[in-house]
Amino acid sequence: MDWIEQLEALAKKLKTPDWQAPPNEEATKMALVAPFLQALGYDVFNHDEVMPEFFADLPLIKSGERVDYAILENNQPKILVEVKAYKTNLDETERGQLQRYFHATRARLGLLTNGHIFQFFTDLDEANKMDEKPFAEIDLLNLRHAPLKQLKHVTKPRFNLNELLSIAEELKYIKGVKEEIRQELTDPSDWLIREMAQRVHSARRISPQLLDSFRPIVSKAIQSYIADRINETLDKAIKTIEVKDTGSQMKNQDYVEEKDDNDIITTQEEIEALRIIRAICANCVDPDRITEKDMQSYCNIILDGHARKSFVRLHFNAVRKKKITILDQSQPKTVYVTTPADLYHNQDRIRQALMIKLEGKQTGEESQD
Repeated sequence: MDWIEQLEALAKKLKTPDWQAPPNEEATKMALVAPFLQALGYDVFNHDEVMPEFFADLPLIKSGERVDYAILENNQPKILVEVKAYKTNLDETERGQLQRYFHATRARLGLLTNGHIFQFFTDLDEANKMDEKPFAEIDLLNLRHAPLKQLKHVTKPRFNLNELLSIAEELKYIKGVKEEIRQELTDPSDWLIREMAQRVHSARRISPQLLDSFRPIVSKAIQSYIADRINETLDKAIKTIEVKDTGSQMKNQDYVEEKDDNDIITTQEEIEALRIIRAICANCVDPDRITEKDMQSYCNIILDGHARKSFVRLHFNAVRKKKITILDQSQPKTVYVTTPADLYHNQDRIRQALMIKLEGKQTGEESQD
């Protein structure tokens, strides 16, 4: 397997129903970080290549301070690796130790990780000083958005520091622009609202009152546009599936007619509800991470393919009384609906239920399953 296939295999392990997060930093190293370094082509059992608990007796290094791993070349560190516990928020964690080693050694690459997110740093802003923000990131739970092709130069077989540094600046600014776009879509700035008002409103002057009245309009327009794009994509995917299903049914018509009535069938309403929930949560998470798992009595809406990360349940089997269960911490958990579109009336609670799963919390009802 090439290094991307190895990462995909490692990521798949994290998405299995019986996967349990490592309880501490040492377990994170063994379960995830060492396999990640191996996927990059480095021999973690060869201390001439990967030195655990690397120590450098240098002026800027505190007594006894070590980094978790140093990837060596000619006995000199070329990549420094600092590991945090699995549930650590890397954007908020302290980086002083990694920064000091970066400044004190000849290494030009720093890697900060909690086992499933791997952030890559260099010194684009100031020579020999690690940047405050990473130029690239690999999230094992969302490999589709990682710049894997560009990061091939960090692997052992294709390591090329000059090539890597030449694309690091572009990757850094692309990442920054994407974050600014995400922020504008989530919470539109005054600049964006003013710009939209000037483009579509007939007023010659955009007053503070007009700006305030336009704020919810811009927010709703953004939500509507995102939902339209998601629905267009899903429609194309569903049509493709329907074409395949039609061909399959023609070949197996006899089998279809004799199919057991007790088999679970995902209804069109459940598919539509999934689309709506993806649209509601699009500002919080990649919609592709939200899927459905149909059960006999209800349809689970889950995160990352984990049954334990169910945050909404659709009880659409009843003809008259349809209802949903929202696994947040509010009451009532069960809400009656008429059509899937009624989900929009509960969008704040649905987002809150999703955030609970993203933060790794567990509701009382879920823990009883």
